[in-house]
Amino acid sequence: MICGAPCVTEAGMLIGAPSTASRRLRRGLTAACIALLLAGCGPSQGQIDKQEREAEEHYNLGYGYFFGDGVKNADAALQSVLRALEIRPVYPEAHMLAGLIFLGREDYLDAVDHFRRALEQKPDYRDAHHNLGATYLASQRWDEAIQVFDALVADRFYATPGNGHNNLGWAWYNKGDLPQALKHLRRAIKLAPELCPAYNNLGLVLYDMGDMDGASLQLDRAVRRCPSYAEPHYHLGRVEANRARLAEAREQFDRCRELAGDAPLAQRCAKRLAALPPEGSR
Repeated sequence: MICGAPCVTEAGMLIGAPSTASRRLRRGLTAACIALLLAGCGPSQGQIDKQEREAEEHYNLGYGYFFGDGVKNADAALQSVLRALEIRPVYPEAHMLAGLIFLGREDYLDAVDHFRRALEQKPDYRDAHHNLGATYLASQRWDEAIQVFDALVADRFYATPGNGHNNLGWAWYNKGDLPQALKHLRRAIKLAPELCPAYNNLGLVLYDMGDMDGASLQLDRAVRRCPSYAEPHYHLGRVEANRARLAEAREQFDRCRELAGDAPLAQRCAKRLAALPPEGSR
């Protein structure tokens, strides 16, 4: 049956006065025809294809606004990707992009919602799973972050297990479980020796455990591997201050402030620097 075509009854029923039986049959056929019309009048394949293309155009536009080589425009990116999802609600890549935009805005509830939707629609979407865990970390939901990254590092198809163990180490550190943090951070370095935040975080854990030599060693490794990485200089300054090596502490805090630029870390480094005794004092 073609949607929109008129329903006709048998030709014999239209000749002469209809009998009671023919009227009943005609009413039955008409009702059946209406039911078929209602059931068969969904969008055609051509309409579906057109909607798919329109949604993809909006998604690509949003992706370009957010990740393109030109000037970033997160507001325009969000409007485009939300329009894509309005047209095509089942679109895991678009939910992923929306989640990233909301995460960048520190709108963590909406970010979580979109990453979860991406996973509902594409359960093996490991990047969305990772970003869901990262959002839990950013919003200090440590237990949920641990649950996510525990599952990821157990997945042999997860492409960045070093990152996963680093994130587990950070979550356990913030929960106050230093031995668990230590275990995961050492595993992160073994799996990803180039991962500078893992050395920084391991140095921070060792500092809190009172191992100044171990902390200094790991923080130095972070600085050597990533010379423009500001945070290890902050913690090295703390290590040197703890050792009462004030000139070295001053040098580290000053370097941290310089590298951090406009980031909030620069203010922390400046405060630490200002809190040190004046040069030449004992």
